[in-house]
Formats: sequence, C-alpha cells, structure tokens
Amino acid sequence: MKRQPGDRAVAPGPLALVQAFVNSVNVEFGPDRFATAEGLATWLERNGLGGPGVEPGELDRRDAVILREALRALLRENNGGPPDPQARRTIEHVARACPLVVGFDGEAGPLGLRPALTDVRGALATVLASVADAVADGSWQRLKACGEHRCEWVFYDRSRNRGSRWCSMSVCGTRAKMRTYREAKRAHNEIG
Repeated sequence: MKRQPGDRAVAPGPLALVQAFVNSVNVEFGPDRFATAEGLATWLERNGLGGPGVEPGELDRRDAVILREALRALLRENNGGPPDPQARRTIEHVARACPLVVGFDGEAGPLGLRPALTDVRGALATVLASVADAVADGSWQRLKACGEHRCEWVFYDRSRNRGSRWCSMSVCGTRAKMRTYREAKRAHNEIG
C-alpha cells in the first residue's frame, strides 16, 4: 500500500481515486499532472480510467482542473473550513456533462453508480461516483485537505474522533504551530 505524508495510508476503497485525483498537483512544490492534456491522459491511464476513446483535449483538461479544485474546496470544508457555494455549483456544472447510471460492476459485482460514457467524461463521472458512494457510506467526511494553507494535500483521517488537521503533524502541524507562536509573540511585543 502506497504511503502518504505523515506516514498515512491511502484512503480506502473508491476514495483512493478521489484522493489521487485531487493530489494530482502538489500545491506547494508542483508538479501539476494536469498541466497538459497529455499529462491528464497519462494520469487517467495510470489510475485505471484510460483506454480507447479516452483522449483528453484542452477543454477536458480544464474541466478536470476545475473539478479537482472544487473537490479540494469541499475537502477544506471537511477539515473545518467555511462552506464554498461556488465549489458546489462548479461540481454540479461539471457533473451535468458526466452522466451516471445505475448498473452492475461486472457480472457478479455490486449495483452502483457507473459512468454512462466511455470517454474523458466517463472518467470524470467515475471520480464523481466515488464521491457519491463515499457520501452515502459516511466515509466522505474523513477525506480532508490539509489545514496548512501552503500544502492542502488530501489525506484520509483515520483518527477515532476525526480530529486530524494536517497531512503530516511533523511538517504541516509544526508549521502551523510555529506560525501561531510567532503571531502571539508579535502581538505580545506590540502590546508591551
């Protein structure tokens, strides 16, 4: 199993796809896997969403980036951030072009949401279906964007109380605590 910052495990089940989708860019250091249509095609292939008919163009790439960042905004909400109505509208807008149908996963698989299309729209629909499944099973709230504004790496919070704020306590948690300390010290010096 691939490890994440802070030695966290990858999110379980379909949420691993959503986590990988949003983490397709390292906000702080790069690279952005969706910087080009070719990069998006490579990412889709590596994550089991590529194949014949999945040939992203520039508009597909832009929609993937827009969807990724709207999902990141919702994942900030899962970590105590304010609601983002624009992100919700964006996801609904993208989803209109990525239809889902109810179907079986293979001959013996479970009934669930499946993409109606087999192109890039179908790949984005698969990501959205994974979000819908996670909302339905209650695991969505555990997927969070790191509380460190320079990072925002998506992690799965396995803590009992769902109280994890950072992808890595030793890196992002320390940064946040040092910033709070410096701000308090600065405020104290201004008063004194």
